[in-house]
Amino acid sequence: MITTEEIAIRVFQLLQESDVAKMISGCVDYERNDYTQEDVIIVPHTIDGEGSVRFGQINVNIHVPDLTISMGRGKSVKRTNTKRLIEIRAKVIEILQNHYERGMGYNWNIGRLNPPIKEPDHDEHFVSLALELTVRDKKCNQ
Repeated sequence: MITTEEIAIRVFQLLQESDVAKMISGCVDYERNDYTQEDVIIVPHTIDGEGSVRFGQINVNIHVPDLTISMGRGKSVKRTNTKRLIEIRAKVIEILQNHYERGMGYNWNIGRLNPPIKEPDHDEHFVSLALELTVRDKKCNQ
């Protein structure tokens, strides 16, 4: 049976070949390397069950550096770049929504959308969306 890591390769391919890869300052990848760039990170999770139908999840995390806002008198604060997080997430959803490939043994739907979360120890926030996977024994899915 197919794994979330194998499905994540397809997610990577779809995002890499789309406008998402062109619209961000960083890259589409499986790990964070440069916290000063916008990145879309694919995080495979588990698949549950042993039967012919199993359920799993892949998170797609969208990272955007915080904005620096001048407060005057030489002071500044960091603020969430909510507008940019929303723009990138909308494009990711457009590319990945309700995906099915005949004969491959899996499909996904967009699940939970999380609000901006502060990345600890870095001046950035990220939003995540869950790809809710349904995986079938390929023999039953021809």
